[in-house]
Amino acid sequence: MRFPWILQRYILREMGKVFLLTAIAMTGVIGLGGGVLKVIKLGEMTPGQLAWLMALLLPVAAALTLPIAALFSASATYGRFSADNEFVACRSSGIDMRLLFLPTLALSLASATVTFLFISFLIPGMVRNLNEFVGTDVGAMIQQRLKRPKGITLGGRYRITADNAVMDPSDRNGVVLQRVSFVEVDDQEWVRFGSAHEISLRFDRLDDRLRVWGWMNGLSYYDRRDERFGDIARQDIPPNELPTLVPLEIKFLNLWQLLHFWRNPDDWREVRAETDRLRLALGRRALYEDLFTAWNDADGWVLDDGHVRLAIRSPSKPLRIPRDGGIELVSPTIEEVANGRSRTVRADRAVLELSRGDSLEESVIQIEAYGARVSAEGTSAGRAKLSLVPAAPPQALIDSVARLSTAELMNPAPDASDQDPLAKRRAQAAGVRGEVVRKIAATICERFAYSASVFVLVILGAALGVVFRGAQVVTAFGISFLPALLVIVLIVMGKQMAQNAPTHVGGLTVMWGGIVFIAALDVWFLTKVVRR
Repeated sequence: MRFPWILQRYILREMGKVFLLTAIAMTGVIGLGGGVLKVIKLGEMTPGQLAWLMALLLPVAAALTLPIAALFSASATYGRFSADNEFVACRSSGIDMRLLFLPTLALSLASATVTFLFISFLIPGMVRNLNEFVGTDVGAMIQQRLKRPKGITLGGRYRITADNAVMDPSDRNGVVLQRVSFVEVDDQEWVRFGSAHEISLRFDRLDDRLRVWGWMNGLSYYDRRDERFGDIARQDIPPNELPTLVPLEIKFLNLWQLLHFWRNPDDWREVRAETDRLRLALGRRALYEDLFTAWNDADGWVLDDGHVRLAIRSPSKPLRIPRDGGIELVSPTIEEVANGRSRTVRADRAVLELSRGDSLEESVIQIEAYGARVSAEGTSAGRAKLSLVPAAPPQALIDSVARLSTAELMNPAPDASDQDPLAKRRAQAAGVRGEVVRKIAATICERFAYSASVFVLVILGAALGVVFRGAQVVTAFGISFLPALLVIVLIVMGKQMAQNAPTHVGGLTVMWGGIVFIAALDVWFLTKVVRR
């Protein structure tokens, strides 16, 4: 028997026409009709950005529509082929029925491959290009976000609202916010809030992200931890990551990035941020312990970073402030030398703490003196509260903490209590790390499972079209949609389960179980039902 090339080309041509028409129609409806646009916060876009966005979103719509178009074309073509008794004629001519499904295998393999490439590489690249495009007009984006009731958030640490935002005439990469109110957050806790005359922001791009820093002028605030009001002429805003139009999440990484972060989860920004916070908390604890040890050995402290020298004495031992809040001194005497000037401060009490920086390198040792009497250059004056010139932490401490590996950071001391804030911080960091690993594994399996489902579903759609003789379009669509809906539901449900520690293995089983079930149906239909 000769191979039926003419018949194969005929079936492939008929399926190809239905596939192309269906794919174009569905891509247009879903991509340009607004289905995919719901992923994007349109309120933060300018009209020019929105116009360019339409072209970038087509690959997202295609990834959703190509599998359905292939499934529909296979079931419709083979259903009509069966309804016209073409199979009866082929069987009478002695043609092996299995050869008639080679066009379906080719279409299903091509659709599965294209879908995998789209969801693993093209769509993540589209998200990166979209953020880069929007990032070219950061000023407009910030102005758009200020119109929201929540204002803008910088790195999860500052929440800012402003009456007006204008481009900085002195710097093209700058924005000035006027008549500002702000909240400073530390681990979901409001620690300081108030208002400022203006905020100057500077921004640049770092590792496909937008980094923003700046300073606030004319601050009036309330500190909840110290339970006091204060005024500052200027306060710096350390570098923070500004959320982009489509925040970089695990689901937007390409396959190579997923595999990298799966092997090295400590490189992922959320894990790195938790590790940095743990490192900072450990450094803060080590600093206070070193200060207490130094006091016992020398009955005082000398803090000297090369720019500022603080010699501190007190008639009584320092006191710990609960929860690593700092150290309190009673009736201290402080000799300060900074900027070529010296002064002596005697106070009723003083509080020493490490500032809330993003790292030890960005933190400083701050001393607030209350009931202070200042003597300098033959003059003296009284102050209810005085902030001394801050000093940098010892470089040896910074280096020792920076050298700690992730395993050493996660390993608690033998006598550590479960109520220790460091123990809670370690548990939180370990939990975030495990969650990231599970999410990455679930995302990788989801992409492979979704692509594999396209292959088995197209074959099943063709087999069902033959069995049920789906000559009508509605019948063919129903035959196509039901098994696809079942598999997609199982994949989505399995991914959600796989992201949780107790159901991780069960979720992966559910995700692949639906595909195995459809593959078994393919074998049964092709070997038993279709041949009859």
